[in-house]
Amino acid sequence: MSRSELADAINAALDRLYSSRVLTAHYVDSRWVGKLERGEHRWPGEERRAALRKVLNAASDAQLDLYSPRRTDATSAANHGIELPTTGSWDETIYQLRAQWHLLVQNDKLFGPEYALTGVTAQLMLLDRLLNDVPSSIRPNLVRLAAQYAESAAWLNHSLDDAPAARRWTREALTWADQIADPTMTAWATYRSSQHWLIAGKPRRAVEEAEAAMLQDRRVPSPVRAALRVQHAHALAMVGEHRKAMQLLDDAHEWAADRRPGKPEGEHASYCTSGYIEVHRGTCLRIGQRPDEAIAVLDAALPMIPPLHRQDFTAALLTKAAAHVAADQPEQAAVTARVALPIARRAGSRRILHQLGQIGSAVDEHRHLTHVRAFLADLVETD
Repeated sequence: MSRSELADAINAALDRLYSSRVLTAHYVDSRWVGKLERGEHRWPGEERRAALRKVLNAASDAQLDLYSPRRTDATSAANHGIELPTTGSWDETIYQLRAQWHLLVQNDKLFGPEYALTGVTAQLMLLDRLLNDVPSSIRPNLVRLAAQYAESAAWLNHSLDDAPAARRWTREALTWADQIADPTMTAWATYRSSQHWLIAGKPRRAVEEAEAAMLQDRRVPSPVRAALRVQHAHALAMVGEHRKAMQLLDDAHEWAADRRPGKPEGEHASYCTSGYIEVHRGTCLRIGQRPDEAIAVLDAALPMIPPLHRQDFTAALLTKAAAHVAADQPEQAAVTARVALPIARRAGSRRILHQLGQIGSAVDEHRHLTHVRAFLADLVETD
């Protein structure tokens, strides 16, 4: 969804939500959306937040995940008697760069990976310059932040279907994490590396990387422990170790991000909820040639994926469509893939769009069926 399209959708939602009011002062344009993307607007007024919730199918402001240091970090710090960093200090620089990282994560959700990658790349260039001048006492904190940004660049390039760039940034993240022996960033970058090897069609190398990430298991936050098990299970399923994969997924639930009340600890894997784990159970069942079981698991898991997590939601639909193909159910595959298609377009994930194209190729011989023909027509429009 472009900035202009999002602005139009917000204005239409305002008209529907507040039909009895004059809303001229609340209408937005593409420039306002751009400011929201850059963080210049961090906490819009109630009317605009309501319209955003409507457009993005978010049940609450919390699901919008708009990050405002004035309303979050600064307020929390004041409430807990924590002194905020001194203006102009290295601590303030790191504080602001960390806040910007959170904002860029949200930009990925709201505007897609292409928008977010522009900001992440700019911050990486800045970090590269800062690392030449930073005092030795501060350097480990800045190096960890550089690793965090590099891993985000890897993920965003992964979403944009640019495998070479994704692998390059993963290597950069690992190099920085190794410099400071940071267990979470080391585990996370190695986890990402395992994903890249799976995509490259090298599942045994993916298993090796997943096992290497698991070496940090007891030293990372709980949601990360869950995510490491999910990736290990996926890799094992690809090499035929299905029983071990299912056991790992069972174990992952103990560490799921929604297992404990409150905000998940740490900055990574907050998406690795019970629903996300079950989506990957469906993936492993499909890989194990048990498509009917996979479909049942995915049907139960899909409602647990937050609507704002568009890439996770469309990936689950994609897996379900692939399971329907495996079960020789071309019409159900087409119906499922057709639901995923516009969401994937709004999410801006070229990787998922490419995989939806593969579903189209798989059902093409059934284009005489109404739903298959409709999906293939939509797919052509997407291209």
